[in-house]
Amino acid sequence: MNRREALKKIGLSFGFAVSGTAAISLLQGCAETDVSTWEPLFFNEEEAYFVTKAVDIILPPTSGSPGASDVGVPQFIDQYLQEVVPLKEQDLTKAYLSKILDKLKQDTGKEELLDVTSQEIKPIIAASLAKTPEEEKKVIEQVNSYVKAIGNGGTSELHSDVASFALLNNLRGLAIWSYKTSQKVGEDILAYDPNPGRQQGCVSVQEATGGPAWSL
Repeated sequence: MNRREALKKIGLSFGFAVSGTAAISLLQGCAETDVSTWEPLFFNEEEAYFVTKAVDIILPPTSGSPGASDVGVPQFIDQYLQEVVPLKEQDLTKAYLSKILDKLKQDTGKEELLDVTSQEIKPIIAASLAKTPEEEKKVIEQVNSYVKAIGNGGTSELHSDVASFALLNNLRGLAIWSYKTSQKVGEDILAYDPNPGRQQGCVSVQEATGGPAWSL
């Protein structure tokens, strides 16, 4: 079983059940949201702050491309979790977030998460996204035990490193997916043809587009 299938079986996939058309519709709505007036549906204020900082660390702005929050990725993730993800995965997401935020406050000595900076958030993201295959296997086993216990109505201790891995790996996948599907990235950064019609076989991406992948 590959890693993607393993993650799906332990309730870490965030579903990805929404269709491409529905995803584009969600993203277009999110892109029009003013961040200063954004009122999250799924996240509370601290959770929304952390997710926004996290996705901008994963997909930061550069001289040639916008950052994740510039194209509405945090708002999309918030709406996606609220409207698409099953209730069990919503509950798991909240449990993971709570553990991560408590750990951040403890490590930084700050009572308010809104005072935590991106530089202070980076280490927890780096640690979760840079595990070796052997380390990932051990953490997946721990997540599996936790999810199974909770699913059976029992209780289980949730360690912060397990919560971080479970949440941030899925957050990265969902952020990249929504980023690439956004209108701005699709039209201005990826290879975009609003009227595709011709078929070119046996050509490299470099020859066909100059390097960028095709926009969805």
